[in-house]
Amino acid sequence: MKRAALITDISGLGNCSGNANISILSAMGVESCLIPTAVLSAQTGFSQSAVISMAEPMKKVVDSIIEISPQLDVIYIGFIADACECDHAEKLISFYRQKGTTVIVDPISGDNGKRFEFLDDSAFDKLARLVFDADIITPNLTELCLLSGGNYEDMINMPEKELCSEIVRLCGAIGRDRGKVTIVTGIDSGEKISNITVKDGKYTVARAKRCGGSMSGTGDIFTSVICAAAANNQDISTAAQKAASFISYVMMNEAENITDRNYGIPYQKYIGMLIN
Repeated sequence: MKRAALITDISGLGNCSGNANISILSAMGVESCLIPTAVLSAQTGFSQSAVISMAEPMKKVVDSIIEISPQLDVIYIGFIADACECDHAEKLISFYRQKGTTVIVDPISGDNGKRFEFLDDSAFDKLARLVFDADIITPNLTELCLLSGGNYEDMINMPEKELCSEIVRLCGAIGRDRGKVTIVTGIDSGEKISNITVKDGKYTVARAKRCGGSMSGTGDIFTSVICAAAANNQDISTAAQKAASFISYVMMNEAENITDRNYGIPYQKYIGMLIN
């Protein structure tokens, strides 16, 4: 059985974070070992949410897993809110590096050209270190710019070919040019959403039809498919197209029924598409 450790939050309301990760990975034949960084009554897009930090108990969970030493094919880092959680994640990664475990980081740190307020400088610097060491990262365009010093406003107005070249350059600037994979997700290309996969200075583009507006949780679904593919030793570029097509298909069938983006997309009824 393939197994992935998931270091991320759990949201009671909203088809996102740990809830989406576990269901997608299960459909794709991967067992999840969840290490929560926070427990929320509702994902942060809602007008209010009770948030319980798991920073202190997270250390005990990580230490216990290291002591048990189960097989971990993938370690996935999602929502991290403070520097000490990055330290706990780094400890787990350091232990499993010698075992050949693939490390995937979704550097959740910003959107629309701005860094999230909850992430202070210390936490962001440590998150950047996790990004540098990861085998696969899945930033959106804002997060890539935050990590590399790229100019977000210039990039969103670039033609696709020029944009891809700039993304390849920025990936090299953050040390992603040594056999590592970067997937820049959710790029608005008008009628389509593009996801650009970069490895060794070359890129591929996974496109899917744009249906409806921005929705909570689609990034978590996308990265979950990538995580499962990595655990199963499948081609990552192919997985990126599979993830993009899956999200687009759900939206084509459900966009008219969605009244609140904060609840995410009702992907569960279509999850059979991801099996095998």
